[in-house]
Amino acid sequence: MLPVKLIIMKSYAIISDIHGNLRALQAVLQDIRSRRIDTIINLGDHCFGALEAEETVKLIRQTPMYYISGNTDREILESLDKPSEKENMERVKAELSAETITWLKGLPQTLTIDDLFFVCHGTPESDNEYLLEKVTENGVFVYNDEELMAKTTGIKERIILCGHSHVNRVIYLSDNKIILNPGSVGLPAYLGKGEYHFAMESNTPHAKYAIVHADGDAINIEQVLCTYDWNAASAAAKQNGNNNWSRYLLYGRMPKDLRVD
Repeated sequence: MLPVKLIIMKSYAIISDIHGNLRALQAVLQDIRSRRIDTIINLGDHCFGALEAEETVKLIRQTPMYYISGNTDREILESLDKPSEKENMERVKAELSAETITWLKGLPQTLTIDDLFFVCHGTPESDNEYLLEKVTENGVFVYNDEELMAKTTGIKERIILCGHSHVNRVIYLSDNKIILNPGSVGLPAYLGKGEYHFAMESNTPHAKYAIVHADGDAINIEQVLCTYDWNAASAAAKQNGNNNWSRYLLYGRMPKDLRVD
């Protein structure tokens, strides 16, 4: 009789950009538990936004997972001793406990996990740049294969995890690497300002995350969209004085009257 090959598959849940949306995070964690996935990797931007900053971090800290810092986590720390003009920032800072501030200060910028994942929020070098997306005067586009291989040439891990844009994507590169953005748990769309005004839109209000099933060289990926009470989240954002976030949460895209030509 031929020996039976033992197949050992490990599954990972990838979450990112929670932005203080406690209801969305609760729905995602419940879905992860229902699938009996033990390893969670969190790509940052935990509590900044128009919703429940402190309670969200409490839940994150109570849940076993890997986590790194995102750009808004860093921005919170940078603005502790000075007023900020960034919308939502002063309310968020007032809500956060000393324990949460200490936790934010201890977050690493990047991680490597199981010789399989390289974990960053934006790019390997910056938490405030997009790894996958190029913002131009004509809109937002994904970098081509050659550009992405050049941007990730120094990374030896097979799977590169990134967030920041809030748009769920999987890109398979010619060098056999995979770049995965799980989308945003808590904020499905936003308007960006830089050299050009632009919109990042996932086009659904769902709480989004991804699952990676790894069995040797075989990598299977699921993008998961979780239903939660986004009407209540939208109402909470509006109550906190942020009408734009309220509408982003409801639609996952920019209503026409919020668009910038």
